[in-house]
Amino acid sequence: MAGSAMKKHILSALIAIALASGSFLVATTPSIPNFEVIKSAHQSSDLILLDRNGQLLHQWRQDKKTRTFAWVSLKEISSTFVPALLKSEDKNFFRHSGVDVRAILASLYQRLFKNSSRGASTISMQVVKLSMPDTKWRGVIGKIRQVIAAVKMERDWTKEEILESYVNLAPFRGEYRGLSAASWALFGKSPWGLTQKESTLLAVLLRSPNAAEKEWAARACWQEPSLCKDFARLIAQSTMNLGLFPQEGRSALHLAQRLSQSHRVGPLQTTIDLNLQKYIQQTVNGQIQGLIDQNVHDAAVIVLENKTGQVWAYVGGSGGALSSAPYVDGIQSYRQAGSTLKPFLYATAFEKNILKPDSWIEDSAVDIVFDRGVYKPQNHDHTFYGWVRAKTALASSLNVPAVKVFKLLNDTSFWNKLQGLHFKNLQEPDFYGPALTLGVADVTLEDLTQAYRTLARGGVWSPLQFTQKKSEVSDERIFSEEVSQEITSILSSKENRALGFGMDSTLSLSSDAAVKTGTSKDMRDNWCVGYNDRFTVGVWVGNFSGQPMWNVMGITGAGPIWSQVMTWLQDHYPSPGFNLNLARTNKNSSPKAYPQVRILYPQDGMVLAVDPAIPLSNQKMPLLAEGEKKEKFSWRINGKKLVSAKDPYLWTPTPGHHIFELLSGKIATQKVEVIVK
Repeated sequence: MAGSAMKKHILSALIAIALASGSFLVATTPSIPNFEVIKSAHQSSDLILLDRNGQLLHQWRQDKKTRTFAWVSLKEISSTFVPALLKSEDKNFFRHSGVDVRAILASLYQRLFKNSSRGASTISMQVVKLSMPDTKWRGVIGKIRQVIAAVKMERDWTKEEILESYVNLAPFRGEYRGLSAASWALFGKSPWGLTQKESTLLAVLLRSPNAAEKEWAARACWQEPSLCKDFARLIAQSTMNLGLFPQEGRSALHLAQRLSQSHRVGPLQTTIDLNLQKYIQQTVNGQIQGLIDQNVHDAAVIVLENKTGQVWAYVGGSGGALSSAPYVDGIQSYRQAGSTLKPFLYATAFEKNILKPDSWIEDSAVDIVFDRGVYKPQNHDHTFYGWVRAKTALASSLNVPAVKVFKLLNDTSFWNKLQGLHFKNLQEPDFYGPALTLGVADVTLEDLTQAYRTLARGGVWSPLQFTQKKSEVSDERIFSEEVSQEITSILSSKENRALGFGMDSTLSLSSDAAVKTGTSKDMRDNWCVGYNDRFTVGVWVGNFSGQPMWNVMGITGAGPIWSQVMTWLQDHYPSPGFNLNLARTNKNSSPKAYPQVRILYPQDGMVLAVDPAIPLSNQKMPLLAEGEKKEKFSWRINGKKLVSAKDPYLWTPTPGHHIFELLSGKIATQKVEVIVK
């Protein structure tokens, strides 16, 4: 009796210990996060960029340790893969509750009598390990906890969620994790397009991801004997092409580099138009190939939608063997602006009422003394054109009139406007002096194109948008709408630029477009930036190495690219043309009652400079009138009546603002205003 009682006590104690141990293991087994947590925590090693229409734009690798792609649902997987997977990994998946007892017994038998290392882990147990990789699941205790966790997970998750998690988390071969990465890496296609043979090869690979090719083929043949003859060939091909992803998804390298700094999770839908992006890349490559013999290797193009600020194209370089530095982003690189800043100089002068588009400026040799020495500006063709209107000087990109406009401002207002336009990294105004007008400042193509977009929007600046994510847009008025329209009118007139570029140049399109070119010192950079009613396009051509080009100007380097891109945009996204409302006029005109006599000289808006080396009394400006009966008219200067207009009158200029009126009796029939510096 005593012995029997002792046995009962020992048995009870063992049961109690087992129950306590079981309770302890259950209590200490970590809980698996729910399916949505696991899915949302999944990160692709690659930033996937989609274009504005959802097409694959670019795939940029960020994680260099493992290769995983975006999460795929079971609906996005070939119907041949899941059956192949279950056949290889877990035949009773839909019948067990996390643990396959029959598989465990079979595994024990194989280990004891067949010297086999066959495992008995179910897909559920493997998902437990994959979803919590930092937890210790090895050893007897670890395996027991893994079993407990799998049972718990089966209670909380659906079978489909467990299966989908395994497909996305499982290691396949080498660095590739998840079916999507393995499918693209080995077979160059998405999981949706897998054939039965390819599905079988991927499914059997999961047991031994880095198995030798012969072992891999043998395992596939064992699972699908009828398909065996093709497995060795497919494995050889897939191994040879491992990681050679198709060209699709390589259309926006520089944008991917840029966005990868702030976006780690994808896919990310951008504002880029893939068709436009590809067209521009082809256009750039064609232009650079045509200029190779003139030492041109690099180019960049950006396209902005005026209203929204969305970036429709972002081509940061010519790419490949053409470029001297294929990973340098030409859109964000700092280069000398050349003549492209002149529109903002003239806009500043127009806004301060110092000049008007029809004002006359003398294009002649001039020495300008400033803090750092004497500046002697010249036009690019070393020719002076005499008296020209401001609109002609700007559109034809004359240098001397631009410098004279800068001197007329006589303050930092031009520099302040550039700051307002968000040009980054500008030096202080004194650093540049009057040479700022000719573009010695370093700017980026992005900032420059944004500034022109500001003119296209009637003088209002707003930030750019690279993705479809909604963000608050803050508008900033830089120029008045009237002045912006005046600049647009000037830059869109081929008559205004005829002096510098002729009537029929690359810049002349069949539709409305305002445009300006620029070339920096020694032809190291050339630009072409312009806009229509809907888009602004900026182009830079040069060398990232800084080497000068050989006889390549904005009109021959960047201009043809700009022209082709604008034409493509007009063909695919037609712009209605500019709707300009130019309220103020400044052309010389006479009232209808007095058409027979007009002021011939000086012209309205003319800017003169006295020569400090000549006594003021020896300097004269003629007052000339033409027409019938001009002897009945007289001159009035600054409100004081002088002499008859019959003969030329030599007036002694004095610095300041002067008003000249032609009088018929006491009635002024015409008035011009002149500034003397």
